[in-house]
Amino acid sequence: MDYIQGLAEQTEIFFYSLGFGFLLGILYDVFRTLRMIISRSKGFTFFMDLLYFAVCAVLTFCFILVVDSGKVRIYVALGEALGWLIYYFSFGAIAIKVSGAIVRGVRSAFSAISKPFRRIFGGIGRKFMKIAAFFKKNIRKSDKKTKFILQKHRSIVYNLNRCVRNNFNRK
Repeated sequence: MDYIQGLAEQTEIFFYSLGFGFLLGILYDVFRTLRMIISRSKGFTFFMDLLYFAVCAVLTFCFILVVDSGKVRIYVALGEALGWLIYYFSFGAIAIKVSGAIVRGVRSAFSAISKPFRRIFGGIGRKFMKIAAFFKKNIRKSDKKTKFILQKHRSIVYNLNRCVRNNFNRK
């Protein structure tokens, strides 16, 4: 077992880490496209970035285990960062435009597919709201009628108690 790596082996691992950083850049664009499709809110962006960093941390750990027997070397981290930057500033610029077109296409397709369903369920929702308003109005009317009926009859305990108090106060 060699404890000191030769220059050739270090260079090979560095080039592997460059390629791995490039792949992490591609993964970032996948996450960015999903984020653009699902939601643009700051909270969701924060969650997706945290998820991306967690996935990258696990993948980097596995990469270092496989390539360098678990030895954390600065040139491996620099190679990953450099590979990611090479992707981001070269192919990443193209990927931003392509992902924008993909997002627009997915949104227009989803809008076209969901349009008939929105019409159907929108009409059902409006009918349901009219029925709910009708029942609400009738419940309020019946509630007022119930109070009036209770006050009208003097033989009901509710009113009898009030009559006794009124007669007691008059004397």
